Amino acid sequence: MIRDLLGENEIAKLVRRLNNPKGDRLAAMWEVVVFSALAKCGDLKHEQPLSSGAMPDILFQRGALRFIADLTCVSDDGLDQLNPYEELFRLVTEVKTKLGLPSGGMDLRVGSIRAAKTTLRLPARKDLHQFVQTEIRPKIRDQIASGASTILISIDDDRAGIEIIINPAGGRFSYGGYSPYDVPTEIDSNPLYNAIKAKASGQLRAAEGVKGIIVGDGNSAALGNDRPGTGAHSPEQIARELLRQFSSIDFVLLLAVRDGVSSTLPVRSYPHVKPILVMRENDTRRADFVSVFNNMIQAFPKPVDSASNGARRAAESGYDLGHHGAYDMKGDKIRISAREALEVLAGVRTFDDGGAKNVAAARTNPDPTSEITKAFLRALKKGYLPTSVSVVPGGEDENDDWIEFEFGVRDPAISPFR
Repeated sequence: MIRDLLGENEIAKLVRRLNNPKGDRLAAMWEVVVFSALAKCGDLKHEQPLSSGAMPDILFQRGALRFIADLTCVSDDGLDQLNPYEELFRLVTEVKTKLGLPSGGMDLRVGSIRAAKTTLRLPARKDLHQFVQTEIRPKIRDQIASGASTILISIDDDRAGIEIIINPAGGRFSYGGYSPYDVPTEIDSNPLYNAIKAKASGQLRAAEGVKGIIVGDGNSAALGNDRPGTGAHSPEQIARELLRQFSSIDFVLLLAVRDGVSSTLPVRSYPHVKPILVMRENDTRRADFVSVFNNMIQAFPKPVDSASNGARRAAESGYDLGHHGAYDMKGDKIRISAREALEVLAGVRTFDDGGAKNVAAARTNPDPTSEITKAFLRALKKGYLPTSVSVVPGGEDENDDWIEFEFGVRDPAISPFR
């Protein structure tokens, strides 16, 4: 359906974006999801030239309801660039490893400057590598040489505010902390407002008819909480401010990815898309919009990751989502991830790696033997061989299938005579 909607040239552009982890892959994902689902709800056209010359993303009509909309994806990438905590964490971990320290056992804290916006006390990203090499690496090296039982580093000057504690014996995990710098404390100066303002100020301004903006969550704190803390603004408040300043825009639909909790046991968290439709209070078309957008979201694929993890996965090369580490054992059957089974057979990993993405790192602090390995070992020791191996398809919204092994009676070829 989406191929017919966009045409081959646009599909080729979209495919390139989807295959490029360093580009706007998340935005491309939202376009595929929204276009595909909305096309099932009515008559959808893409980039149709209007009398104004504008070519908006969406021209939609169902019955008497007709609207023009642009789609955008909002993230905190700009704020992350200005506050490079994760890059610092990576660089210090790299130094630790090169100096011969085991993985884990580190606690890295960064101070902040609190003004209109919170800013971490860190050097600029372009200067961070040199800062770590000249200011942090020598201190770690010298304390290792002195046999310190705990490595302590504190930097508090006009360049940075950093505290690092390292256990030379390593540990299962490393930790860190910093003040949140992505909380939207200014209603008209934050990633969400900036993204929808850009659309409202662009080609939508000259378009005619009912106009709106659809916003996909690219891991932005501004979309993360309807009841933010003191001094912060909710996504609805930010969208209402946009409508106040731009009378030409009739609605903003925010597609926030939130983590929910199951109502049945065992309790599990699950990601879901929460729609936040913001319109003016006296707009009598709200019920029609709600109906269309509810139908659209029902046609969405089921989210498999949180907004933050989804953004991380989108920035990675390869295709690593699957049932890694998962299994099911009932009676004489063992069910495992088809993807993981293939990787084990290919020598890429073992079941004892626990489905870890970074196999080398996982093996520095290995877990006990996995239940999958134990189950196959028990079958082998008892003289059981598989009597059938079948592929069990995963659900439509899953990224993997299952391989199911069924075992029969003892095989005399691999067990003692009885």
